[in-house]
Amino acid sequence: MADEKCDVVVKIGGSACTKKAVFETLNEEALNASAKQLGELLKDGGKMAVIHGAGSFGHQQAREFGVSKGTGDEAPTYPLNARLLEGAAKTRLSVTTLNKYVVEALVKENVPAMTISPCPFVHTERKKLLGGHLPPEAAQGAKELLKRGMVPVVHGDVTLDVAQGVAILSGDVWMVEFCRELHAKYAVFITDVDGVFTAPPTDPGAQLVPEILLDPVTKALELKGVSMDCAAHDVTGGLKAKLDSAAEVLLQAPEVECVFIVRAGSEAAAEALRGRVPKQGTTLRRMALQQRD
Repeated sequence: MADEKCDVVVKIGGSACTKKAVFETLNEEALNASAKQLGELLKDGGKMAVIHGAGSFGHQQAREFGVSKGTGDEAPTYPLNARLLEGAAKTRLSVTTLNKYVVEALVKENVPAMTISPCPFVHTERKKLLGGHLPPEAAQGAKELLKRGMVPVVHGDVTLDVAQGVAILSGDVWMVEFCRELHAKYAVFITDVDGVFTAPPTDPGAQLVPEILLDPVTKALELKGVSMDCAAHDVTGGLKAKLDSAAEVLLQAPEVECVFIVRAGSEAAAEALRGRVPKQGTTLRRMALQQRD
């Protein structure tokens, strides 16, 4: 049904809602700017679902206690050991604290944001979605929120993992699932930089990559020498994970026309949220057959 679809799925990256290098610290300027733009989009009749990263919330706890690895190669025995239990609890407390701040920012801009928390309803197996997709009730819940005019908001979270006890499910996975299940036209990754660069943006000579093409046959991205740079504390991956997620959106969500990577609060972000190719951002699209060698 049309009222259960959304125009755009938005990922507010960890760097666009937190200061990733400072433990549990908000990036209020970027978060508020994004919330304002989403409020304006809603006012203009746009329908959306929102996912947010964890940034400086959750990653450190998950790394310290090995939550992502769970019991590793050993089959879990229950109850889990005290260290894993402490780590899972502290990680989840941290990410849900951030979620409160994100939802507060959205509600302040008259966005009727409603959190869908993955734990304990979405299960994983070796860190991947059990069965390879969201459980039907999770997808249907998001559709029911959209039908009522609400905005689903999801965050990366601790999950119950059937093979290793617990794991971490990145918000990037939700980008793929929501884009497919909610029949989105566009996907937007909001970050603290203008898009994808040929090297870390702080490096002299780093250049913005305006377009990245996905070969739908080989499933390869045409990256043209992009440097993959990942902060050590990011347990779900850095730039490579985001590009992999963007590629998966284009591969698994056939109704998505483009994926955009843009800076929080920028004119490019405003354009991308409305499905327009931004002048200062990175656009990912499927390669046309005639463009293949």
